[in-house]
Amino acid sequence: MRAASAITVATIRQVLGFRRAIIFGLAALAPALVFLLTTQALVDEAALDRFIGMVIGLYFPLLVPIVALIISASALGDERRDGTLSFLVLRPIPRSVISTSKIIGAIAVASALNALGAAAVGAVYGLETGSWGLVIPLVVGGVVASIVYASIFVPLGFFTDRAVLIGLAFVLIFENGVVSALSGLSSLSPWRLGMSAFSGLAPAEVASQLTDTGIANLAGLGSTLLRTMLILIISIVGTTLVLRRRDLA
Repeated sequence: MRAASAITVATIRQVLGFRRAIIFGLAALAPALVFLLTTQALVDEAALDRFIGMVIGLYFPLLVPIVALIISASALGDERRDGTLSFLVLRPIPRSVISTSKIIGAIAVASALNALGAAAVGAVYGLETGSWGLVIPLVVGGVVASIVYASIFVPLGFFTDRAVLIGLAFVLIFENGVVSALSGLSSLSPWRLGMSAFSGLAPAEVASQLTDTGIANLAGLGSTLLRTMLILIISIVGTTLVLRRRDLA
């Protein structure tokens, strides 16, 4: 337990230095600033339409995956490139503890940054309309998407030095291109899982508008959470097996 905590804390410090905290913190607040500047003097219905547009046009498809990608790809990747991972695995620590701690550390940072962005957008909407019921659903949606992205990008960062480039291609070309054209593939899109969680917790009128956009075949909240946990478990098991069998020298 002590080793797991130490590795998790070290990973958080590793992936989120002072400079990254400033840059990603400002990036997380950018959608809220844009939303604030574009909703002045709008009636509540128009503000809700603008909020939904911000969520499905900027927050989920761009901010969440890019933050999660850059954070997660470095969790194992930086240590492998620096040669420090080989020293870590020589210690009497189960590989499962190392993989779990690394992934949890990346999830913690990515989730915190994306939750900050979600809370800021929801707070601006609440201040503009007096309705605060979208803050928690959006935060949960951002955290769900962050978990899925970290589960994918932490092991990807271990395998290749070009994890960020490959991840951007996955997000921009596959998720925001191919899946947008072929909605039947929406279950393969992490940010759509996050949006499903948001939709499952949001008020009925918001969930209805999200469904009407046709941007994804939104799954129920229970199904979304089950898929998220399954992806996380598969990632931990797979990363553990790789750490046991792959030459880390």
